[in-house]
Amino acid sequence: MSATAASRTRAMSLYRKLLRSAMKMPTPNRQKYVVNKTRDEFRLNKAISDPDEIEFLIRLADTNLDTVLVQAEHLTRLFHENGQNTDQ
Repeated sequence: MSATAASRTRAMSLYRKLLRSAMKMPTPNRQKYVVNKTRDEFRLNKAISDPDEIEFLIRLADTNLDTVLVQAEHLTRLFHENGQNTDQ
């Protein structure tokens, strides 16, 4: 597999993981924000061809995935501890 194909595979895997992780957010508004932000960022950067920039963006997406997962866990726990409605 070429470097370009490998990068594309990694990027698409991260894209799918980010979209799935959005559903772990405690409210529909937060879910929608993560989905829209993910789609917008991937669309914005789909024409990038510089291998170094692609590698940077993949690492950034991986960091964003970790951040979304941590926030989802934290916010879900916070909402449930406070008894707040998560339908907002």
